[in-house]
Amino acid sequence: MIAIPAEDAVRAKPVRKKLTEHLYELLKRDIVECTLEPGEQLLEAAVRDRYQIGHTPFREACHRLAAEGLVEIRPRRGSYVASFSRRDIRDVFELRLQLEPWAAALACERWQPPELAPLDGIVARFARLSVERPPQSFREVNRGSMAFHVGVARLAGNQELQAIIESLHSKLMRIIMFTARHTLEDELFDACHAGILEAIRNRSAAQARRLMVKDITSTRNWVRELTR
Repeated sequence: MIAIPAEDAVRAKPVRKKLTEHLYELLKRDIVECTLEPGEQLLEAAVRDRYQIGHTPFREACHRLAAEGLVEIRPRRGSYVASFSRRDIRDVFELRLQLEPWAAALACERWQPPELAPLDGIVARFARLSVERPPQSFREVNRGSMAFHVGVARLAGNQELQAIIESLHSKLMRIIMFTARHTLEDELFDACHAGILEAIRNRSAAQARRLMVKDITSTRNWVRELTR
């Protein structure tokens, strides 16, 4: 057996951690955006070849994604992109309706002036996409919507709440990307983001709550129609 010098072993740990984190982020993006579709098997050889990564980062990334409900690990059969059901859709929206209006209200109390700039940029980009409708607007609008809602949760100043909302939006984006199938319908652009941001800027918690509920309810009703 070849002995590894202690200093090299110490150096190897951060390298492996970085590789695992990189693969985790790439796999999560492709699962959330349905490049890897629900039910698809994650063949280790293909994944390692595609992302140029080794066995250990693959295994660790899959376990991390399984903990988030995005991957299903089946003993002796391998890892699969998790499927979702109508009940999963219901559960996501029930939690959103409880947590995100509260997050918006907290954001009204806690935001600091420099923190609104990223949300201003997202809202402006959203407005341009709604007019221009370029070929990639379906994907960009979904990314922007997720970034907006996670950004509002960040303004709330509660890291646990932010993590939960980010996880919910990863699942929601996957649902929309898979069910809408790149359909550029008006519902994709009919969001209340600008109004929510203005309410937060004015520190109007009641208005922020009301518009957040309206935004979530509209999306829920649209997704229900798509999945009938």
